[in-house]
Amino acid sequence: MDRLYKRPEFVDYDEAFNTFTEERKKMNEIISSEDYDEFEKQLKFFKLCAGQGNPIYMDLLAYYYKTGIGDLLGENYDRYMSWEILAAARGNEFAIEKLQFLFNTAFDAILNDENYDEICYKNDIDDTNELYKLGKNICKMLVRELSLFPVDLAGAKDETVKYTQERFIYYRKKIDEIVEPTIKFLLS
Repeated sequence: MDRLYKRPEFVDYDEAFNTFTEERKKMNEIISSEDYDEFEKQLKFFKLCAGQGNPIYMDLLAYYYKTGIGDLLGENYDRYMSWEILAAARGNEFAIEKLQFLFNTAFDAILNDENYDEICYKNDIDDTNELYKLGKNICKMLVRELSLFPVDLAGAKDETVKYTQERFIYYRKKIDEIVEPTIKFLLS
C-alpha cells in the first residue's frame, strides 16, 4: 500500500533561516548582476515552489514583495502579508517569528483565556513551543479567513500595492476577528 506524504508539523527555525539566507543571497547576486532574464527565471522558480506549498519559498516571496526590487518587482504589501501568513500556517518557524509583533494582542488573548491550561493540554503546548504552536494556529485561521491559496497567489499577476496604515489596520482587524475562532479550535 502506498503511503501518503505528510508534511512535517514545523519547519525547523535553523533550516528555514539557513535556506532562506542561501536562496536570498543567490537571488541578490542575480539582481546585482542585472541579469533580468535570470531574475525572472528564479522568481518563477520561487513561485512554483511556494505554489506547491513550500513554506521556505513562501517566506522568500514575502521578503521580496515587502519592499519590492526596483523596476523588477513592485512592492506589494498584500502579497507580503499573504505569503508570510501562509508560510507561518505551514509551520515555518522563521516566518512565525517575523509575524510575532502583529500577533501580540492575539497571543495575550489566548494566554489569558480562562481555559488556557486545557488549550495547552490538548495541543501539547509548553514553554518551548508556545510561540510556534499559537502562531501557526493563528495563521491557519487567517488563511481561512482571508481565503489564501498558494497556487492562486503564485499564479497571480504582479502589481504594486504599497504599504499604508489602512492596509496594516485591515490585517490587524482580521487578526482580532480570528482570536475567538482560534481559541475554539484549540479547545476542540
